[in-house]
Amino acid sequence: MAKLLEKNGSEMCSALVSLAVPIKNFIEDKELMDTFKECTKKGMNNKLHGIAIIYADIVPLLFGEKHLRDTMEILSIVEGKTYKELMKMNGVDLLADAMSAWKEQIQPFFTRLGLSV
Repeated sequence: MAKLLEKNGSEMCSALVSLAVPIKNFIEDKELMDTFKECTKKGMNNKLHGIAIIYADIVPLLFGEKHLRDTMEILSIVEGKTYKELMKMNGVDLLADAMSAWKEQIQPFFTRLGLSV
């Protein structure tokens, strides 16, 4: 499977449809959205503090029972790996992939569309 920015038109259409449900699940989770907004505000002045806040507040929501499947589904599409491949990865490598996916795939994707994330 191709990574998000490497997909052709057909693959991109399929990816966008597949991304819709997990993204909607995130957006409709008031706790997740409020926490994300609060973490963004708190972390603006101090990068290390921001990272600690994200870990303590956001990671449990994204990788906990409620949104693990959504998170892995998005990461699977973005990174071009299957859910099973992701779940068999070394945990540190998985988290590193998630962070690089955000920086190298998701942000550039929306930037190329003229949207900000």
